[in-house]
Amino acid sequence: MRTFDPGQFNFDDQDIRIALQSTSSGTSLSGIEEPIVTDGGGRLIAEFKNGTLLSREQNLLWRAMTAAMDGGATPVIVMFCDARHQPLGSPSYVPHSDDTPFDDDSLYSGGGYSDIESAQNKALRSTTMRIKINSTEKDIIGGEWFGIEHATWGWRAYNVISITKFSGIQYDIEFRPPLREAIVSGDVLDFNRPRCQMRVAQATSNPLSMGRTGGADIAFVEDMKKPAEV
Repeated sequence: MRTFDPGQFNFDDQDIRIALQSTSSGTSLSGIEEPIVTDGGGRLIAEFKNGTLLSREQNLLWRAMTAAMDGGATPVIVMFCDARHQPLGSPSYVPHSDDTPFDDDSLYSGGGYSDIESAQNKALRSTTMRIKINSTEKDIIGGEWFGIEHATWGWRAYNVISITKFSGIQYDIEFRPPLREAIVSGDVLDFNRPRCQMRVAQATSNPLSMGRTGGADIAFVEDMKKPAEV
């Protein structure tokens, strides 16, 4: 499956959120209408706006990528470009053992990485989980995204609502949306580069300014088609 990386297209704005979480229960005799949570807990929406395609390669990559999505018929893995708000530190850069860099003057990159896993089995539609934080650069405080690569449903993304310490390096978290598939203890929770299997939600465009610089906007919705039907 193709991967859509927003970092390749210089977007100014990114908005990733959970939508369609509730529905109306109907209006009571007193005229009060109460919303109720839907069984699936909503769907993820990802919008990327005001992209700037400066090079020939960027413009052609955009055209090829959007064409390959077949107007939403073909899903893609959408990466979240939000490292600043994840529990990641700034990476450190070091040379070879003899203090020399690579031929292009670049250095080895280290750090800026988290190692987090589930500490218990959890059923489909669970919204709480005990996790094991083996290592992380920053504390998890709530609001962070993490991804799980499910065996059947593929990559899905979840948003931490709250976290409380249980014991040692284990913590209890609450998250949304509910789990799309059951997980087992030891499954990796990817806070480094969360991602989600999604479909393009509307037609895309690629206007050219004087035939050179391109513009880009795109919106995605979480792919909820049953895997057997894909």
